[in-house]
Amino acid sequence: GGPFGLSWWEWLSGPSVAMTTIIMLVVWTTSGTFMLMFLAALQDIPVSLEEAAMLDGAGRRQVFRNVTLPLLKPTMFLVLTLGLISTWQVFDQIYVMSQGNPAKTTLTPAFLSYQTAFRSFEYGSGTAISFVLFAIIVVLTLVQRWVMRERRHA
Repeated sequence: GGPFGLSWWEWLSGPSVAMTTIIMLVVWTTSGTFMLMFLAALQDIPVSLEEAAMLDGAGRRQVFRNVTLPLLKPTMFLVLTLGLISTWQVFDQIYVMSQGNPAKTTLTPAFLSYQTAFRSFEYGSGTAISFVLFAIIVVLTLVQRWVMRERRHA
């Protein structure tokens, strides 16, 4: 027996495993790019700023919080925006691995648009799905930009 009263075969062949596998694949393939962006941003931070903060009596946590993080904010916005867009547009992994199966648990909006337009030959519906996907991405990006905006202290 396996977890929750299921056999190991039933557990490994369940629908949630397919999406978990695709999520792990997407994270694995995109995390390197985002790490390179952060590495470039970290190397762009002048050492003199950190040294000046240390001379002023700031500890390592204070230097990280008050010097490093504010200078990484544009890169964090870029990485979060690209990550948000790519999570809504997962297509190629779904197309290659599962075609939306088992039981449509790995169906994403991008693959649904493709499937509707080019498999069911409902081009209008496929275009509508793509437009709604575009609108969702724009709205979420604007919300993210509003949340990460520069706040002025009075």
